[in-house]
Amino acid sequence: MSITTSNPPPWTVAGSTPATVQTPPPAQRAVSVVGDYLRFWGGRGNYRLRDQPAARWFLPLWGLSLAVAYASSVMVTMVVVGLGGKQPDNAVGDLVENGSAIVLVITAVLLAPLLEEVAFRLPMSLRPWHVAGGVGVLSVMFVPGLFGVSLGTAIVGDRQEALASLVEVGMTVAIIVVLGLVLRLLLPKGPERGAVLIPTRARFVVIVILTAVFAAAHLGNFSEFTWFLPAFILPQLLVGMVLAYVRVTRSWWMGVGIHALNNAVAVGFGLLPRYAKSDLAQGMAGLAILGAITLLGLASIMALGMDLYGTWRINQAASLRTYPDQFQHPVSAQQPPLGRLDATAQWPHGRPPPWPPGQMR
Repeated sequence: MSITTSNPPPWTVAGSTPATVQTPPPAQRAVSVVGDYLRFWGGRGNYRLRDQPAARWFLPLWGLSLAVAYASSVMVTMVVVGLGGKQPDNAVGDLVENGSAIVLVITAVLLAPLLEEVAFRLPMSLRPWHVAGGVGVLSVMFVPGLFGVSLGTAIVGDRQEALASLVEVGMTVAIIVVLGLVLRLLLPKGPERGAVLIPTRARFVVIVILTAVFAAAHLGNFSEFTWFLPAFILPQLLVGMVLAYVRVTRSWWMGVGIHALNNAVAVGFGLLPRYAKSDLAQGMAGLAILGAITLLGLASIMALGMDLYGTWRINQAASLRTYPDQFQHPVSAQQPPLGRLDATAQWPHGRPPPWPPGQMR
């Protein structure tokens, strides 16, 4: 893991010369990807965007989220059916079962990640043109879909699909251009390539809202709304949290790539039973999907666990270098105040208190 934060500068003994004081070397504190992910979604005001985890750790983080998402979907379905309900019809599921495989791949693996990342993750930078792009795509492509209608189709009619698509694209471009110019003129810009100057906590609120809206937008995939329907978008919420973390800590394009990988896996699992003709083949396909998800989850847990253990070992070694047992202040040096400790007491276990003095927790 490559996330490190520097310790405060070392504390020096008052009234002593540099030759009589032993100063431990500065230590680097490593942070695991799980720890940084929890810090990010904990909403801590001191979280800094410079904390960049290594890109290789995003795959196990996504894999674990995907495994949890599939498990949650199975559990929700079992509970709904057990209570006498019926699993709602999903338009995407119908497309997987009956639609063209080529159209499905182009739509779900190529177009959907681009459009959804523009709408829900690009504005997280709070740059005027990024915000305008997200609002334009969201207002034309996704908001009407929540009501089961396409804006272009509603304008030109059901039988002119090509013209309806052109209308939607034109309206999206117009909104982006107009809103981008307005935001660029009105909003205060900071040093980070025109990012809007707002507090860190306000940025976090924007990230939470966009992640929740991303999950809620998938409600439009279902034919009707029921009281248990929000439970079926839990997978989109979990994966969306990972994509938001990737967007803020690394880059937008990396989020697009992981989103495309996520949709490709979902499409592959959906198409596998489609080509199974017999009941035996259907059962084998189901077992293959279950086994693949289980292996993905276990492998992700092992990788993240190794990262946690490696981070703990690094921090332990850094702690021993910073506070060695034989570290003692010279007897001739004047003892400084010890904060909450008695001023005449010896260092506990032969180690000085944390730097700076008076901040023991």
